[in-house]
Amino acid sequence: MPAARAAGHAPSGSTVRLWRGSVAQRLRLVSGLILFAFAATHFLNHALGLFGIEAMLAFERWRATVTRSVPGTALLAGALLVHAGLALRKLAARRSLRLPAWEAAQIVLGLAIPFLLVPHILGTRVANLLYGLNTSYPTVIAHLWPDAIPRQTLLLTLVWAHGCLGLHHWLRLSPGYRRAAPWLGVAALILPLAAMLGIAMQGELMERDLAAAARFDAADLAQRWPQYRPPEALTGLGTPIIAGFYAASGLALALGLVRMTAAWRARRIAVTYLDGPSVRAADGMTLLEVSRAHRIPHVAVCGGRGRCSTCRVLVTRGTHNLSPPSAQETATLTAIGAPPGVRLACQARPRGEVTLMRILRPGTRDRTGDRLGDPDLAGVEREVAILFVDVRGFTPLAERKFAFDVVYILNRFFEAAGEPVVKHGGWIGGYAGDGLLALFTHPDGIDAACRAAFAAAADIDRAVQALNRQIAAELPAPLRIAMGLHAGPLVLGRLGYGESRPMSAIGPAVNIASRLETHAKAHEVQLAASAAAARRAGIPLDGLRVETVAIRGSEQALEVVSVERAGDLAGRLPAA
Repeated sequence: MPAARAAGHAPSGSTVRLWRGSVAQRLRLVSGLILFAFAATHFLNHALGLFGIEAMLAFERWRATVTRSVPGTALLAGALLVHAGLALRKLAARRSLRLPAWEAAQIVLGLAIPFLLVPHILGTRVANLLYGLNTSYPTVIAHLWPDAIPRQTLLLTLVWAHGCLGLHHWLRLSPGYRRAAPWLGVAALILPLAAMLGIAMQGELMERDLAAAARFDAADLAQRWPQYRPPEALTGLGTPIIAGFYAASGLALALGLVRMTAAWRARRIAVTYLDGPSVRAADGMTLLEVSRAHRIPHVAVCGGRGRCSTCRVLVTRGTHNLSPPSAQETATLTAIGAPPGVRLACQARPRGEVTLMRILRPGTRDRTGDRLGDPDLAGVEREVAILFVDVRGFTPLAERKFAFDVVYILNRFFEAAGEPVVKHGGWIGGYAGDGLLALFTHPDGIDAACRAAFAAAADIDRAVQALNRQIAAELPAPLRIAMGLHAGPLVLGRLGYGESRPMSAIGPAVNIASRLETHAKAHEVQLAASAAAARRAGIPLDGLRVETVAIRGSEQALEVVSVERAGDLAGRLPAA
């Protein structure tokens, strides 16, 4: 079946190593996650202002036991210095200023943050640490409200946007992230908004309390919002620290520009794309940097960090002229079972002439209008419910019919089976002779996808019965079908050439579903489904025929549910 290729070993969700990378990449990632966790809890603390200052203080006491302890302070300070230092190091190492828009945005946001962050840190944590000043929420709100709030809101927005961008382009390598992304997106929008509203609400209450305290001479009310002023020594320290950071940033950028200029003036290396131009590359650039420098479209889902393998190329000549694979690149290529000659463009640096072919080509459209750079078309991992449907004994029937009769009957069958698939949110993954493959995914996850697949199987049973009544005169015997149903992780992507590039499914789960359909034929039942898929669909198995079966191509035996009529399962499916 062209659209469903059963593979013995397909990349599963665990194949994509989110933690894969060089030591510097891992340090930057871990330090970023630490800072993001601190920011998230800090903003959550702000948001609790919607429920009252007492809620803010209660959560702050819990958070301070971690962040203001000696280990917590050291960890946060170290993460901040490491993250900023490695970012400047990466900026200085650049050999091209052409980079994806999201990465450019993240760099700009990162460079803007210290201008606002340094005074905030000096006025709160450092003031508390060195001078013992009370910097709890009432004190800080009284100090910031209202004049400094716009500045703090801008800081919150910059930090959150920078962190979310990095987190999104890291987590997108995980197949489970696609399901969680809508919910995470909502949370990422609500949290900073709630944080701003929480501070604003408490600032308004503070103004009312202080106005009431002045009017009624209520000193105890005024004491709820103690005033403080950071020492001048600290406020004056902010300017040289900020200046030092931007001087270091300018130096890093200048070093990068010097490297770029020197590389362009140095010897030029010929890089030939079999499916594109031949260009002259600067010595020391990676193949991905070469593509970007010459505006040659090149997929790199992870941003060129050596984790996703989407930038891989097949080197047809000059393999020996590339830098040897690092341990990081070797691990990624091994994980995907890459054949000899395949390299990661973001890691391989040409030292002499090379000829290559991009395995995934973005930025253009084929005749069907599909954008080849679409990550879905480049290949994504999803948990999918798979349903094989086949006509039993159709070959002898076809031998006694004219060709146009065979085509007519099969098209009527495919129509009868296809409509329930589409009705329940699935799509046809391909046809092979008298059979079809249906695939089901669902925004609510694999459980909902399994329910949809079983519901479609039940409707197919009824649709084929109706079809048999309609074309009874054309058939020597009613059409009988066999179906196999299973669920599991698959790689989805468009495979093929030109206009013939249907969405294909690759993975062991396809092979198991196909074997289950064969099992149904052999045991004279209409549907054979894995018990795991049935349980995920919420179907109670009591009273059904369940047996453990050895499935060819699978290392472990499988619990299989056999059903004489798929339509009988309709009453067992939970209500939508």
